[in-house]
Amino acid sequence: MNTVHARTARDSIINNSGLLQIDFLRMTSDSIRTLLNADEAEVKAMQQELALLREGSLCISKRGEGFRFNCYDKRSQKTHSITKDSNQIYNLARRAFLENRIKAIQENRRRLSAVLENTEGARHDLLLQKKLGKFAASGLDLSRILFTKEQNEWIDTPYTPNPYHPEDLKYPTSGGIMTRSKSESRIGSKLELIGLPYRFDDLVIIYNERTGERPFRENYFSDFKIPNLAGGITVHEHFGAFQMEKYPDNSLKRLNDYRNFEVRELPSRIVLPEEFTWSLEADLRDPVLFQRIINRMLLPSGL
Repeated sequence: MNTVHARTARDSIINNSGLLQIDFLRMTSDSIRTLLNADEAEVKAMQQELALLREGSLCISKRGEGFRFNCYDKRSQKTHSITKDSNQIYNLARRAFLENRIKAIQENRRRLSAVLENTEGARHDLLLQKKLGKFAASGLDLSRILFTKEQNEWIDTPYTPNPYHPEDLKYPTSGGIMTRSKSESRIGSKLELIGLPYRFDDLVIIYNERTGERPFRENYFSDFKIPNLAGGITVHEHFGAFQMEKYPDNSLKRLNDYRNFEVRELPSRIVLPEEFTWSLEADLRDPVLFQRIINRMLLPSGL
């Protein structure tokens, strides 16, 4: 029978190589480039639609109990009423929405590009990888460099995994951590391949001090917890047994508690809504979806 012993999140990378792989940085950069490419495609589609819409700006003013709708033509610098032309009103409203949406996306692209390129320009990512490569060659644990002091304290804090039904721990990860399913083993092995420290089957405490409501449960055992690039801790659940009775209902209750009450992993902050992630069996069967799951764990802010 398996026995459960206290361990730390750092054990998961010591079991591998003790070093965060350089591919970790490439993967986060690739995630940002994927978002930039998607934004570019969306902007092009909206610009094509704009080209088909009538020129003009929609002006709305109060008129008694109703409203007056006018179209302002920039070229003629004239305004005329379109109150009775509902098609033109909606076309100009659509134009205004698209123009503002494009502006917002372009601003977001500038922000993402700045994150990607940083202050050193386009070669920043390569230079950073070379620098970390030197640290790795010196035998340094790169997770201590990439994560905050508070995150590293969390990584080094001992925890005791779920002690219930240790006989179900049948599936080892590549690093030798025993899990309860083949899917959990795949996720753990993927994190170990990257060199990312994680806790498996660790206690999640639900806090409800600020409300008069009560959660469905006071605590849970989370499948995975990992430090993320936003300076917090990602709590990840893999839902792989929906065929079991009561499993779907219990899963929704868990997610509801995560959403509506506080979960604390670090002293200075609670786990943010975007730091709760989850996966299904289909996600792990598709390499692209599986990679997106890992990216969301690392970049919960959406970067």
